[in-house]
Amino acid sequence: MMKATTITTGSRLLLLALLTGVLLFAHEENQRMHNATLSFGELMRTPDKAIPQELFERARCVIIVPDLKKGAFGVGGKYGRGYALCHYENGPWGSPAAIAIEGGSFGLQLGGSSTDVIMLVMNERGMDRLLGDKFTIGGEASAALGPIGRLTSANTDALLSAEILSYSRTHGIFAGISLEGATLRPDDGENRKLYGREISNKEIIQTGVIAPAVARPLLALLNGSFAGPPTRASLKERLNTTGSRVVFSEAEIHFETGKYAIPASAEGLLAEVAATLRDNPTWNLTVEGHTDNVGTTGENQTLSFQRAQAVVDWLVAHGILSDRLQTTGYGEHRPVADNTSEEGRYRNRRVELVRR
Repeated sequence: MMKATTITTGSRLLLLALLTGVLLFAHEENQRMHNATLSFGELMRTPDKAIPQELFERARCVIIVPDLKKGAFGVGGKYGRGYALCHYENGPWGSPAAIAIEGGSFGLQLGGSSTDVIMLVMNERGMDRLLGDKFTIGGEASAALGPIGRLTSANTDALLSAEILSYSRTHGIFAGISLEGATLRPDDGENRKLYGREISNKEIIQTGVIAPAVARPLLALLNGSFAGPPTRASLKERLNTTGSRVVFSEAEIHFETGKYAIPASAEGLLAEVAATLRDNPTWNLTVEGHTDNVGTTGENQTLSFQRAQAVVDWLVAHGILSDRLQTTGYGEHRPVADNTSEEGRYRNRRVELVRR
């Protein structure tokens, strides 16, 4: 005879509390990401009063900290939370890495009831700070007030010597903001909740992990409305003759280390490839996959083919006939740079399109 299981009132209350905590986190995380998307979109849609498009396009990373409240930076460890998103060269913006910011002098702009802070990381030195542990803005990382409005290239040279340009948005007003003395660090707990495992900002930024679903509206905004001119015309020009070759580096199709799934950040680029092929129905392509020399030769050979095949599968799923596409993988055997450096390995991890 089975013994009946009795759930006590205390157990029910504990279970309810746990479920409530999970739901509250999901709501909080969704709301923070949603607010980051809204804040950045509103800022960039006011070109005469916001971040110059020219500077945004030259930035290596953007840091968005939405809804900072008055008095949030002070004794007691209170801090603001947000996200850092980075890209390489002219490639798409990658998945968000959670950050926390605390302490320091934040100027008069933070006198309002709610303030958003946006920072542009302008160069490799600043990007390196994000890959490490906590650093101080204005200390380890040089910073400057970000200019607003229209700006010509001649006026940006001095500003680009700074590692970080900082902005604030309070009640719809955009301006530069001083963050001298503030510290910025990875928010490991938030990353764990976002990605479902222990993961560092360095892994998120460097290896192209697949973005959580909650981040896709923000990535669509960064990689769509504010990503610069479309690529279809340049693709058509670059593939205009038989034998023409287009190289997509890790900046453009940034696979997770050891994986071959197409990252969400690459879908805009592949949509342009599909559109170009639809506009030119007589064109056929070979997709070539390449890797760096990390791992065994056999593993790299297989991985290079799998990544090329993933591109072909994506194009077929989006309306391109499979008989127009071929796949091959070269593993580590056709490097375009020295594999002894990270920069060289980064350049060697690529996919190439060849018109045939």
